[in-house]
Amino acid sequence: MTVPEEWKHGLESDTPPAPYATDGTDFQGAVRYHYRNALKKFLKYFPVFLLLWVQIFFTKIGYLLPVAIVGMFGMIFTLVLLYGRLTSIRKCSKIFQTYPLEFRTPVEKIGMESTHTLYFRLGDQKGTPFTLRAKDALGRGRWPVGIVDGVWFAGDEPFGGAMIVPGGGELLLLQPRDWREREEDRNTAGPERVEKAKRAGIKGPFRL
Repeated sequence: MTVPEEWKHGLESDTPPAPYATDGTDFQGAVRYHYRNALKKFLKYFPVFLLLWVQIFFTKIGYLLPVAIVGMFGMIFTLVLLYGRLTSIRKCSKIFQTYPLEFRTPVEKIGMESTHTLYFRLGDQKGTPFTLRAKDALGRGRWPVGIVDGVWFAGDEPFGGAMIVPGGGELLLLQPRDWREREEDRNTAGPERVEKAKRAGIKGPFRL
C-alpha cells in the first residue's frame, strides 16, 4: 500500500545525530554502528520471548501453553528480523567496499509504502532519470531527516547500491523500482561495470 501523497513529506524519522562521520569518509563506522544496533534490538526482545517459551518446561502448567506458543513465535520473528537486518548491512558493506561514495543532490521524494519501502530519484542521474526503491537497514519506516538535501551514494543506479544520509547516518539499501525496465541499461553497461556490480553483489535483483 502506498502512503497518501499528503503524508510522504511529513513522515520523517527522529533519528539523533549519528555517532560517526556522515560526510562520506567513514562508511566502516556506519556499518559497525548498524551491526551493533541490530544486535541491541535483537537482545532487547529475544530473551523475553525465550523466557515465555521455556517456562512451560519448568512449570508444566497447562494453561500457560498459549504463553509458550507466543514466546516460540516471538523468537522465530525476532530471529528472522535479525537475519534480514544483518544481511542488508552486510550487503551495504560489500557495496561500499566496491564503489566509492559520491555525494548526490537533490533527492526527489516519490512516495513511501507501508512496507517501509521508500521511492525517490537521485540528482545528477545520467540519461533519463528513473525511480529507485530503498529500505533502511534497521527497518525504520520513515524518511530520514534532510534526505532531500543530498546523500552519500555508492553503487550503479541500473544495478542498485547503498547510501548514507548526512546527519542521522541512516544506512539504506536500494535498487531500481522496476528491475525489468532497466534491463537495457544493464545490458549496455559494459563488461567493467557488470563485473563491478557482480563483485558488489548487485548484478541481479535482490531482496530489500
